[in-house]
Amino acid sequence: ALRCGPPGVLRPPALRSGRAAMGLSDLFGGKAASGASGAAVTLPADSAPSWAELKAAVAATPAGEMLGEERALQAKGLGPPHTDARLRLFGAKSESEVRVTLFRDTAAWCPYCQKVWLLLEEKRIPYRLDKINMRSYGDKPRWFLDKVPNGLLPAIEIDGNFMTDSLPIMQALDQTFSGEGTPRMVPPPGPERDRASKLLGLERELFGAWCSLTFQPGKGLMDRNERAFMATLRRVDEALGESTGPWFLDSADHPTLVDLQYVSHVERMLASALYWKGIQIRGSGRFSNLEAWLAAFEERPAYLATKSDYYTHVMDIPPQYGPGFSVDEAREAAAAIDGRGGSWSLPLDLQGSAFEPLAPLQAALGDAAARHEAAFELVANHAAVVRFAARGTGAPGQKRFQAPLADPYATPNEQAVAAVDVCLRHVAAALISGAEETAAAAEADLAAVKGADGGRALSACLIYLRDRIGVPRDMSQPAAMNLRAHLNALIALC
Repeated sequence: ALRCGPPGVLRPPALRSGRAAMGLSDLFGGKAASGASGAAVTLPADSAPSWAELKAAVAATPAGEMLGEERALQAKGLGPPHTDARLRLFGAKSESEVRVTLFRDTAAWCPYCQKVWLLLEEKRIPYRLDKINMRSYGDKPRWFLDKVPNGLLPAIEIDGNFMTDSLPIMQALDQTFSGEGTPRMVPPPGPERDRASKLLGLERELFGAWCSLTFQPGKGLMDRNERAFMATLRRVDEALGESTGPWFLDSADHPTLVDLQYVSHVERMLASALYWKGIQIRGSGRFSNLEAWLAAFEERPAYLATKSDYYTHVMDIPPQYGPGFSVDEAREAAAAIDGRGGSWSLPLDLQGSAFEPLAPLQAALGDAAARHEAAFELVANHAAVVRFAARGTGAPGQKRFQAPLADPYATPNEQAVAAVDVCLRHVAAALISGAEETAAAAEADLAAVKGADGGRALSACLIYLRDRIGVPRDMSQPAAMNLRAHLNALIALC
């Protein structure tokens, strides 16, 4: 379900550090907000299919049919892993047997939440899910603060007992749910556990080296911070090479707690080192064991359900960790990651760019499936998405939060809602049928406002939406690529 965040205007063309963070107003799956008034936008023509027609059309596609079946299963606690699955039964007969509730971030981005989420999925522990805002994106509900006064995420309730802090949570879950046939995430006492402890220490060294590189100007005196980070990453790569399989520990044929502890921050390092420092880790040929480890994760549906794209990462990192500092060598990669320079334009290459490859399981689904997933999510909650996009010319909320793109109390421009609705129906039609089939109708409807104030207002609304599409919160990476590119195609007509 698509969710987006608040008022943004066009990104400045110059590369800046710590520019933005995904917003968080539970949008593609959220509720429509009440409105404010702004500049009136009127489209004299409306040839776009109705939402009912679009719903029927996307449901008739193979991807739409599959997604509909999966959503029905998810409502029962069944089906594949998904960011919106509020109940996961696995082997439990009913919700009454579920002993665990996970409290994680609404944005589906928090790296510490991701570790726990992955462990629950890999161990197939039945659990309920409650989504809570990170402080950078919005207020936490009173009922949650009554349970967890410090408001920390992730939090977990096991048999009525509350815990915070991801590593102790993962250890407690592994110990509590250790029956026959359940994957063990922590090795028993002995050499493997000693190795695991050393590897967890190395992970903290890597995290510290990444912070020194990312959140300080340049790359350090005589590139000292870059050299320290790369040297630590080589040690991690060598540690992976010491095991016979892709994982850190030989004692398991699945990712263990050590792998989960590493992967959430390594995933963010791939994006941030490239975006701010111009350092390409993946595909560089320098870390073959790390490449095999990442490829093994990308063969696991649970990991793909939790994995963000680079844009989401570089938007969400600054509000949580502080601003990243850019260097000139990063300009080309940064432009590709955040959509400048044509990377969010049709036609798309769903094999991904040299900077950010797609997971093979996602690329194999093809362009049509990705387009239809994006259309499915847009159509499913179109009323809220339309009003959310109309915030682009609406009123910002009086209460603001640290994340620049997060403004949960913003209100839409009521006088733009109808025109935005037409635009998003054209976007959905293009996603379903192909942009070439639908471009003429969209161009004709927008001709009256093209280049005028009305066109600029619609462009601002569509940009507002485009810049707040998050992965995996709203949809998969291939679907998000398509939605951003199709929004840009319509923006060009405004």
